[in-house]
Amino acid sequence: MFRRVFIDTAWNSKKHTCYDPDKDLFFEVDSLTELKEYDEIYLDSSIFPNMWQQLKEVISNGRKVYYFTRPWKWKEIRERFREELKAKTGRVSKSDKGDAYLLWKVYELSLIKNNTHRYFKPLAIVDVELRPLLMRENALYKNLQRIQSLNIDGVDVENDVKKSEKMVEDARREIIEKATRLIPRFMDIAKSLGLDVDDVNGLTGLAGLLVYDKFTSYQKSIKYLGLYKAKGRDAWKVKKYNNKAQRYLIMLTNAILWKNGEYRPPRYRDFRKILKAVIEARKQIRFAERGAGV
Repeated sequence: MFRRVFIDTAWNSKKHTCYDPDKDLFFEVDSLTELKEYDEIYLDSSIFPNMWQQLKEVISNGRKVYYFTRPWKWKEIRERFREELKAKTGRVSKSDKGDAYLLWKVYELSLIKNNTHRYFKPLAIVDVELRPLLMRENALYKNLQRIQSLNIDGVDVENDVKKSEKMVEDARREIIEKATRLIPRFMDIAKSLGLDVDDVNGLTGLAGLLVYDKFTSYQKSIKYLGLYKAKGRDAWKVKKYNNKAQRYLIMLTNAILWKNGEYRPPRYRDFRKILKAVIEARKQIRFAERGAGV
């Protein structure tokens, strides 16, 4: 029998709060590696830096790990299961036990509706190896932008800019090296887009896009990346997309435009064209591998 556990993750030294639906039991762990008796581990949407090494060990040992993909629905979920939540934890407001229990209720309902994939996505070795590097690159790039803004304001930070630029480039090269090793046919996809080994920004953008956007459907990717215009007065509230994935698509698109001599801001049609090319390249490679029996 498959054993499942649902976890409200915690930052730094705080313990993770877990709920076992088979035993109807709440408990706490310091590390995810302690959950050796469980086959499937379901996390909330918050994956903190100290968790990546733990996740690598857990996944390497054959356990399946999933994370909750719709954190903006917490208020709706809390209201939907209001009575059950109060009966189980004694309160309706946010709590560690309550969130772990609600993850179970979402999973249970999604099983009935046969749409578990909408609420929980799997984490693979590619994710636990590359996502921390992508997060670091993003943080370094934001720091570079901050230093560059000081330079524009007349503060002498030229040496700091050069050091920061070197750190960003090194981080991107590390991403590319690991992506080439972990993502099947990574450089073949890159070459189909006109990129080569020296296109550091473009290859970083491609790596980030492939890690965050795993959809094989063009329409689903369009929605996931926010490449549509929501209508109505409250459009900004309705439009939900992954800003991390979108950032790397922008980076990839900019690199390809510049390589083709188009020095201008990318438009929606540019993003859509590049996205479609990536999806098609990924599909063609999968078809070729199946045909070859890989």
